[in-house]
Amino acid sequence: IPRESRVVGATTAMVAEINNLIQEAVNPDGARMIFEMYGETYRRNDLRQGDVILFTQNNYEKGIQNGSLGTLTRAVGAGDDYGVVELDTGESVYVTQSLLDCMRLGYCITLHKAQGSQFPRIIIALQKGRIVDRAWLYTAITRAEHEVHIVGSTAEFAAITKAPSNAHNRNSYLRDLLKK
Repeated sequence: IPRESRVVGATTAMVAEINNLIQEAVNPDGARMIFEMYGETYRRNDLRQGDVILFTQNNYEKGIQNGSLGTLTRAVGAGDDYGVVELDTGESVYVTQSLLDCMRLGYCITLHKAQGSQFPRIIIALQKGRIVDRAWLYTAITRAEHEVHIVGSTAEFAAITKAPSNAHNRNSYLRDLLKK
C-alpha cells in the first residue's frame, strides 16, 4: 500500500484486522520496538520500524492530536526516549512513556479518526453494518483528494447506496416532550 494511501474501515475490529494484514504484507521484517523502562527491557511486538502510526490521544506538549499520523523511523530506545515517529507534518517526535500507550498501527483507520483529514488515495473497506450507510460512505469518499477504491461486495454496496441514511430512522421523543 503506497504511503499516500489510507484504508478506511467502519469498526475498530475491522481496522485492527486490516492493519495486521497490511503490516505483514508491507513491513514483515521491520525491527520491533524495544526499549528500557525502570531497568527492564520491553518490546512492543505490534509496532515495527517503518510502520504507519496513529496517535489515539492528544499530547499538546508534543504537538500531537488524537488522529495524528506518522511513521516509526526508530524503534529502539535511546536514553529517555523509546523511539522516534516522523509525523506527516514533517516534525519528528521522540516517543516517551506517555506516547507509547496511545500509539497504534495507522495503515487503516476508522472513518471517525479520518474526519477532517484528506488523503490522495482512499481505500474503503466496505462491510454492511449498523453504522455503514449512505452518509458514512459519502463521508469516506470525501476523504479522498484524487482516487477512491471501494473494496467489498457489490450487493452490499448496492444495498447501502439504495437504502435511506440511518439519520432518517432515528427515533426521537422530542416532539412528545414538547407537547407536555
